[in-house]
Amino acid sequence: MSAFSRLWYRAPLWRLCLYLIVPFVVLTFVFPPGYLTRRLPRMAQIATAIHNRLGMQDTPADADQAGGPGDGVVTIMPVTDRLTKAIPFAGRILPLPAGVWHPLVNIAAGPHGEVLENVLVRVQGHIVTGMIIASGTTQPVPAAANPAIDEECHDDRNYMAHIVTSHPPMMECWLTRLIDPAAIDHMSIIATQLKQEDFVLPPVLLRAKWVNSTPAPDDNINGETVTVYLNPVNLNDTKILRSPDFWTKETLAQQPAASDFVKRMNTWMAGWAPVLHDGFNSDMLASSEEQRARLSTDPAAPRPGEGNPLD
Repeated sequence: MSAFSRLWYRAPLWRLCLYLIVPFVVLTFVFPPGYLTRRLPRMAQIATAIHNRLGMQDTPADADQAGGPGDGVVTIMPVTDRLTKAIPFAGRILPLPAGVWHPLVNIAAGPHGEVLENVLVRVQGHIVTGMIIASGTTQPVPAAANPAIDEECHDDRNYMAHIVTSHPPMMECWLTRLIDPAAIDHMSIIATQLKQEDFVLPPVLLRAKWVNSTPAPDDNINGETVTVYLNPVNLNDTKILRSPDFWTKETLAQQPAASDFVKRMNTWMAGWAPVLHDGFNSDMLASSEEQRARLSTDPAAPRPGEGNPLD
């Protein structure tokens, strides 16, 4: 009789259960599946701490090649998941603009994995109509490590910016502007995943960004930024404006269709920023579901009759 067989017959049942279950529990914390890190952000942080202690390389080889070791712990998500209305994020709530959003990448960044980043994408006919990059602290971080959290709110290239509060370390603001897709954080990783799914990024993207930080004990802060990238050239009246030159702040006056899209984006963001504020405070009861549905409709949102390739 083998040693395992003798153990099976002689050991108490509870001990056998421990022998069989504990290894799986340990592996779950060391290599948490994507669906768990999405629902329990703390697990990504625990996994990061374990990996750091063991000296493990966390970033998958393809992601490391694409984005470099400074990207943090990269988890490729199941893009077939369909997300609408709102999702849990970094211990808070992340409201989603109109349409169906698909998770693309999760990243645990910061010295100890205390900053969680989620990348979500919205598509129609394989064309990206929107992308969200949300970054939030899962635990307080030193305020001194984030001295320029509101820097973009004062950029002259913004179409519009609104500072709600500015009493460091407290800050809340939102802005809209043109963005070079190549300048988006983690773009090499994102582009690789989009290519694998046969999703096409437009040549022009506009950024609507919301920033919030609140004080925490010991000169720390809790912070979150939510950046929504919108495709402005997926509409009949703007589809020929496929160069960023048509969308600069200086040339908008000569491009009525582009100017109209930007005005509608500014109006949308002015209404959506308070919803993001409520989500940061996990206070979705501050608005009704009907209000959130109305406010969620950005100018690049899906139009009826246009199919999602993942349907």
